Amino acid sequence: MKRDNLEWQLNRASTELSAFEKELDENKVAVDARPRNAKWRNLSARCRQLRHRLNAVARVEANNIEVAQRKAAASAEATAAS
Repeated sequence: MKRDNLEWQLNRASTELSAFEKELDENKVAVDARPRNAKWRNLSARCRQLRHRLNAVARVEANNIEVAQRKAAASAEATAAS
C-alpha cells in the first residue's frame, strides 16, 4: 500500500481509538480493564497492524533506495571501464 494511504488510515484509527478511550474514561473503566473490552481490543489491534505496515513500507522504501544506488554505482563503473 502507499504510505499516504496507510498514514491516513492510521490517523483515522488512532482517532477512533482515542475517542473510544475517552468514552471508557467517562464510564470510569480502569485502564487495566480496557484489554477486556472487545471493541477496545479491535481498535487497538487495528492501530498496531497499521503501524507495522508503515514500518514495512519504510523498510521497502529504504531497500529500493539502496538498490537504486547500487545500480547507479554499477552503471557508473561500467561507463568508466568503457
